[in-house]
Amino acid sequence: MNHLIENGKRRTISISISILLISLHTIYFYHSVRPEIDYDKLIQQLIRLGLTIGLLAMVYKGKNWARIISIILFSLAILGAIIGFFSINSSLINKSPLIVMIFVYSIAIYHFTFAESFKEFFNYQNNYKKD
Repeated sequence: MNHLIENGKRRTISISISILLISLHTIYFYHSVRPEIDYDKLIQQLIRLGLTIGLLAMVYKGKNWARIISIILFSLAILGAIIGFFSINSSLINKSPLIVMIFVYSIAIYHFTFAESFKEFFNYQNNYKKD
């Protein structure tokens, strides 16, 4: 494995961890401001977290359909975060999770779409790693 492939692998893992941390923060933040835990919503959010893990695992394995779906979902998340940022009437510190979300998802879109290291890692996963 050459340096470019190794770099793509490392960045893909780092971006995936960042996305999962955003998902966990969203779940925590939603329930921390409520007086009681809404178990129906918690189950829904845990299912979404599981689907996110599965989708990121498929991107890591080199599945193009997962990469495309990820790019679309991350774009929608950025759009939602931008709308939320301007529609929430609160201080900037309360909006900071949205800024982090926009930043991380933007990096993920760039990485999965344009980064040369990811393209090399993606090709390596498809050509040399057979399930």
